[in-house]
Amino acid sequence: MSAGTSRSLSRRNLLGWTAATSLGAASGRSGAAQAQIQTQSGVRGREGKVVTLKLGSSQPTYTENAHSVFFDTFVSELAGATNGDIGAVFYGDSQLGPEDKYPTAIGFGTLDMMLTVSNWTTSVPELGVLTMGFLFDSMAQQGRVLDRNAGQQLQELFKTRTKAEILGWCFNFGGRNVLSKAPVTALAEFRGKKLRVLPSPTFVQTFRLLGATPVPMSFSEIYTSLQTGVIDGLEHDPPTILQSKFYETAKNLTLTQHIFDPVAPIISAASLKRLTDSQQSAVRQAAATAVRAQRVKAEAAASAALDELKRNGIRTIEIDRAPLVAAVKPLWTSFTEQYPATKPVLQAILADAGQPN
Repeated sequence: MSAGTSRSLSRRNLLGWTAATSLGAASGRSGAAQAQIQTQSGVRGREGKVVTLKLGSSQPTYTENAHSVFFDTFVSELAGATNGDIGAVFYGDSQLGPEDKYPTAIGFGTLDMMLTVSNWTTSVPELGVLTMGFLFDSMAQQGRVLDRNAGQQLQELFKTRTKAEILGWCFNFGGRNVLSKAPVTALAEFRGKKLRVLPSPTFVQTFRLLGATPVPMSFSEIYTSLQTGVIDGLEHDPPTILQSKFYETAKNLTLTQHIFDPVAPIISAASLKRLTDSQQSAVRQAAATAVRAQRVKAEAAASAALDELKRNGIRTIEIDRAPLVAAVKPLWTSFTEQYPATKPVLQAILADAGQPN
């Protein structure tokens, strides 16, 4: 966050990144038109007259993705609610360093916001309950669950364990599927496959139980590792596979829909404390509005990306999920035994999802 003298420092850093002039306060243009102007000028977002929030992301800065779609609505709503006093700038493409370092920066208040939940599982391992394989069947189901008791429990737990706050629950752009060089058509064909997974214990264990060899690595290493054969494939959502052009090397997409990992606007407690009560309220309201808007776009984006992947030569493979669910379900038990605080969360998820406990 920048304010006063520190605001001028932030402006110099911003100009160093973008070589562009700063943006003014909110104009009367539509959100889409304003976003286009912002990205064309080299900056996604706008500086505030008093405070500018920095949001870090590994997602691309200049495309529509799960992070930037939330951000565009958030910054527009925030500037409008505060008469331009509070702005925000989106630093995508890991400009601020590896995303797994962001929680530390947020704890110190040197970074204001981020959107990736899985990077917090070291300090709040209970968040892994949301990424246990095959817990959800769709984004809509996930949204209903997280808007109720399960999501509220996790938000409270997060707030007590960290120096940050979850402002709501967005969607990633679709469930995660398996992209591989050789087709995977049944459970047995996972065996021995070296698949890049998110560096998170529940992701790793999900694929171990499927019989694969999970390879945790940072996002920036995936493309080269796929080309050189370090990995046989990866798991991700369709828009990310499309935007990152992973389909250029691997042509088989198995529709496992194994994990619907949420995106969540997370803000530093130190950043919030620097704001007035009314400004804090504006931040929370802007986030709530942006969450609702992002969810609508997420479902449409997932479908459109899958269609585009097919046009780029991707073969989609339907797979019987029942054997996969059975293989991974022991993780649900072992995880909640290891982290007892997640037992009521899992019960709430299963109850809201209409599954037996």
